Amino acid sequence: MTDSRHGLPTRRTVAAGALGLMASPFAHAASRDERLVYVGGQADKDGQGVFAARLNLATGRLTPIGVVAPLLRPTWLVAHPRLPVLYALSETGYGPGEQGKVHALKADPATGALTVISTVASGGRGPAHMSLDGEAGGLMVAHYGDGHVAALPVRSDGGLEAPASVQANTGSGPGPQQQGPHAHAVLVDPSRRQALVADLGADRIFVHPYDAATRRLGPAGDASTDVPPMTGPRHLAIHPNGRFVYLLSEIEPEIRTYRWEAGRLVLVQALPAGGMPPVNGAEVAVSTDGRFVYVSIRVEDVIGAYAVNETTGALLQGERIPSGGKTPWSFAIDPSGRWLLAANQGSNTVTVLARDPSSGRLAATDQSVAVDRPTCIAFPAWG
Repeated sequence: MTDSRHGLPTRRTVAAGALGLMASPFAHAASRDERLVYVGGQADKDGQGVFAARLNLATGRLTPIGVVAPLLRPTWLVAHPRLPVLYALSETGYGPGEQGKVHALKADPATGALTVISTVASGGRGPAHMSLDGEAGGLMVAHYGDGHVAALPVRSDGGLEAPASVQANTGSGPGPQQQGPHAHAVLVDPSRRQALVADLGADRIFVHPYDAATRRLGPAGDASTDVPPMTGPRHLAIHPNGRFVYLLSEIEPEIRTYRWEAGRLVLVQALPAGGMPPVNGAEVAVSTDGRFVYVSIRVEDVIGAYAVNETTGALLQGERIPSGGKTPWSFAIDPSGRWLLAANQGSNTVTVLARDPSSGRLAATDQSVAVDRPTCIAFPAWG
């Protein structure tokens, strides 16, 4: 029996082999109409780690593979754009003198299996977010625990070396979770000359000079931008045209649009992203065609959609629909643009929303899989 709107099977939540068992790397050969999906999460129990599944691009069916890398708290993942390599941080190292870890994992695109290439210290306490520079010669890591931002060289085999540089930002805000800097996201701009860091604790977007050849970050300069007190910057997204930057805040329910001009952020718009605080904004992403921006709001359990003014980058708020679970920590749009997968940390589910690439509208489906405390989703280009 199928759902007539999307040709999907009726509601099914798959327990994914009881979640505690390592998936067989040979039991699930990929077909041409499927894409590999990796899910990171906060689980710190034995047998947990990076979870893999396959998304059928024609039907939206999400089929679990299981845990393919038993890592501790792999809360953020990023895939190399060319090599079959996945990077996973371990959100650990909050104690004095401790550091988190980052793992480089070689993938078998046919099965989803992962094997460790290298594991290095992340450059700070409590890593929360990673991104690659445009040529994937460097991996950036933002640390919530101490506000550090680090640049790690990526070897030719995709493995990682120890941080080439670490910058320690300072600052605080009036909120109880703002007693010091908490770097929550880092992105390299399209020129590969600067790195933008959203810092929840400092109420600031730090802008660091970045040397892509040496993977070295310089101290944040006067291009850095303050936001109003108690905003709590969380995540950033850069428009595909490189001219607009979007910031989603965690404390104040707001999405801010900036023009990116000559290495500086110029505010275009500050738009409410939800109701009254605490709304708990989480993730922001731009569609690959640059026409739509999406956000996840954790307290309200919704995904919000916005249309983009192609001239100014300003947003026009559209629909807000349920994420299909509780506490949507993050989400990702598949490369075809037809499906949005939400990592619902509070309900231990990854759910599939159908997406109309023309209108940007989202619709519920009957597809979900059970994943222990999911927080991040990655679609590798080689999957």
